[in-house]
Formats: sequence, structure tokens, C-alpha cells
Amino acid sequence: MKKAFIVYEKTDALKNMAFIEQLIEAGKNYDLELQLALTNNFSVSELVAHCQNAQFVFYRARNCDYVTSLEQANIPVVNSSHVNALANNKYMTLQFARTLGIPTVPLFTEPEQYEYPLVFKTVDGHGGAEVVLCQDNADLCVCQKQYEDRLTLVQPYIESNATDVRVWVLGNQVIGAVKRQGKEDFRSNLTLGGSIERYELNHLQLDHVHAMQNAIKSDYIGMDFLLLEDGTWLLNEIEDPVGARSFYDLYEENLPDLLMKYLVGRYAYESFIF
Repeated sequence: MKKAFIVYEKTDALKNMAFIEQLIEAGKNYDLELQLALTNNFSVSELVAHCQNAQFVFYRARNCDYVTSLEQANIPVVNSSHVNALANNKYMTLQFARTLGIPTVPLFTEPEQYEYPLVFKTVDGHGGAEVVLCQDNADLCVCQKQYEDRLTLVQPYIESNATDVRVWVLGNQVIGAVKRQGKEDFRSNLTLGGSIERYELNHLQLDHVHAMQNAIKSDYIGMDFLLLEDGTWLLNEIEDPVGARSFYDLYEENLPDLLMKYLVGRYAYESFIF
């Protein structure tokens, strides 16, 4: 039986233990021993040594130093350092998407451009955290003070009825999409109390998703788009690692099995075809 590792930060691992255990069990169906490793227990060099001879490392944390060092040791990582770094920097994500012709949420580049209300974000926040709707300059100053040691960005507030679309992409395939709508909050994250329903992408939306995927060549990511009232959308961010609670709620497919079949087929046993 071949071996691979799934890597989490301890706090996130505790929140996702059921998912981790399902992945470990799914791996056994494909003759793969998947082991959990926590970044809290390893320095970068120690994790590289621990993962030697692994078929791949399924990296579910956000410190790109680990990914870069694993790659330098010729250990395949899901996702690559390019994807991990891009997904965890909202500014880089939007700039990159624009070069591909994908419509994105605009960015304010100068204070003279600010119009209230506006949205203030840290570039590396996730899960709807560290995103603030500022009604005036006083609100903005509070945010700037709170996050003065962090990279941040400022965007216009775009009315979308607190609605966005999360798209899950595995390899080159869209495996699911969900429309999320916020409840008493301009953010639409399910974990913040939003509602969800399955969503069918149109041809243009599929083109946008595949344009991003073809450029970054990820293994498993999420893409989040603001869904406007006229049916158009704007890329807001990409997620790595991506959560899947709403996938579990709305789809019958066994996500851990889908993931293991794809990853084992790509990195361990070519006889398994996704």
C-alpha cells in the first residue's frame, strides 16, 4: 500500500476531523494509506523529512513555505505553491484574473477613489472573516488601525443582495456549484448563517471557470463569484483550502471518494481514472 499525507493546522483539523477520517477511509479503497500531519508539530524542514517517499501531500493549510519546501524536495503537493500563494492573496487573485479576461470585483487603488459604503478586507482572510463593510471614513480608520500590520485592500460595495456562487473544481472538472445568500449580513458564507441552493453555470460562466483553471492548473479549489441582480458575476476570490459543507448538504456524490480517486489516479496509480 502506498502512502500519502494530509496536512492541517491543528485548529482546522479539529473542525474538519470527520472529513479527514472520511478521506483516510476513502484512500484505503484505492490502496493508499493517508496519514494526518499537523503543521503545529513540524518545522518546515521536519515536515519535508516526515513526508519523504509520499506519493503526494494534500496540503490543507495556508503557510506557503511548507508547500515550497515540499516541492523543492520533489514531493507532489496538492495544491502547488503557485495556487496556494495566489488563493491566499485576494489582491494577487484579482489582478491575475483580469489578465485572463475574467470579470472581477473592482479595487480602489487611491484614497481619492473611495466612495462609501465600501468593503475593507485583509488580503489573506478566509471564511468571511476580516471583511468589513465601512459606512464612512471613521469606520475605515478603525479597520486600518486594527489591521495596520497586515496587507489589506479596499473595494467598492457592490449590491448583490448578499448573493454569491461557490464553484468547486477538481482537476479540469466542475464537480458542483452552489448559490449562497447572506442573512442579515452582506457576506454570504454558509458558516455565517447564509442560505444555499444548487446552481447551474451557464456557458459563459463555465468559460470563466475553465480559463482560471487552465491558467493555474490546480488539483482542487473553490472559486467564489459575486452574483449580480442582472445575472452576471464577478470573481471575488479563489479558495485553497476550500471548504465543502454546502457540497455535503446539496450533493449526493461522495466527495472524499471523488478526491481520493482523482488524487490517487494522478499521483499514485495511473490505473485509477477520474
